[in-house]
Amino acid sequence: MKAEDHYSEGIRIATTIKDLDGPSVNPLCHTRLYTHGRRVERALVLLHGFTNCPQQMDALGRQFYERGWNVFIPRYPRHGYSDRLNTSIAELRAEHLIALANRSAEVGAALGQRFTVAGLSLGAILAGLLAQTRDDVDRAVLIAPMLGLRPIPGPALTAISSLAIRMPNFYLWWNSRLRDRIGPPYGYPRFSTHAYAALFQAGRRLVKAARSGAPKAHSFVVVTNAAEPRLDNRFTYRLIDSWRAHGANVETFEFPVADRLPHDLIDPGNAAQNNALVYPIVTRLIESP
Repeated sequence: MKAEDHYSEGIRIATTIKDLDGPSVNPLCHTRLYTHGRRVERALVLLHGFTNCPQQMDALGRQFYERGWNVFIPRYPRHGYSDRLNTSIAELRAEHLIALANRSAEVGAALGQRFTVAGLSLGAILAGLLAQTRDDVDRAVLIAPMLGLRPIPGPALTAISSLAIRMPNFYLWWNSRLRDRIGPPYGYPRFSTHAYAALFQAGRRLVKAARSGAPKAHSFVVVTNAAEPRLDNRFTYRLIDSWRAHGANVETFEFPVADRLPHDLIDPGNAAQNNALVYPIVTRLIESP
């Protein structure tokens, strides 16, 4: 396929994803597509976090667009609605997320001769699955993958998430004190137990696949945060070990406890954020050849 035809097909797929942004979606949360009107050397797909939306990644994506990259930031199914207390999120399933990630990878591979995918939290899980299964990924950047929680051992987490998807859904506030006053204003202040189970089901798929075989992406970097409030980094370290056991050269970077960073390392709308510290490092890791 000619470069211009490849690019046109990528734009077509991206448009079908953008067309899913109906009237119920917050305008700040629409899928973003930043292109230079042609296939360029490097393209970037940015995958946002659970209950957040493309606005989380927009400032970072614009930086790369200004550097000459084509950039695609898709919105996940059931995310980004103007009604932050919507109940649609309960219908989210791991298959929906993985399908969206693969379609986005098709966009990224069409927009650039070299395609990089970077994701935060849930987005890091999806980036890892793409890295595991697709040889058109030149570089994968996993930022604080949400693979496990500190107080819950791996087998117990598997059992809980399997049970959660079969039990009646209910909602939990991210912050029980602030409730719906928590920011950012485009993220959901609570999460569905069914949707949370879908997140961990996607994570288990990644962990199982990494144990079974070598990843197909050409290069990797995994970013962790030693100051994680709830996430258990040991699950991420085990993922790295699995990939290395299959011969993958996995680069790592960890923000130290002293940086006192929140789990969301990216979103400028996060009041606890330190983008002046984080962005130059993340940018370097994404750009790395």
